[in-house]
Amino acid sequence: MTRRILLGAAAGLLSALVGLAVAYVAGVVTIAADVREFLPTLLAATTVLPLMLLFVLLVPTLAIAVLTGLTIGGTANFSSRVYLIGAAAGLLFGMVLLWGVLPLIISPEPGDFTSIVTRPFWSAIYALFLGLLASRFFRWFQR
Repeated sequence: MTRRILLGAAAGLLSALVGLAVAYVAGVVTIAADVREFLPTLLAATTVLPLMLLFVLLVPTLAIAVLTGLTIGGTANFSSRVYLIGAAAGLLFGMVLLWGVLPLIISPEPGDFTSIVTRPFWSAIYALFLGLLASRFFRWFQR
């Protein structure tokens, strides 16, 4: 049981890193599509976007992913449906943290990064992605 919980935590940490990398790439693509110029996109990709991901999204992503991984590892003895558990746990923890707790800590202003992260649709997509990614890594680690 302890081994599976540790594997779940490791899968959660790895999914958090991959999730942040995917969020960074998606942010750069979104900025490039919106601005349509190379130098402003490069400037935003090297300064503003990494800082926003670091200060706004790092802690919630780590919390969502590790809690999801621990949930997967803790319930792996009772169910073989790791992907369903990971998706449900990621969605639950993600919605609570991104949609419920984060706006209490950082008040979202219209048009800023926090207002994008705290939208229910985008938080659900991101959390579901983290949950499924943690499930995949857990299955991969179990072999």
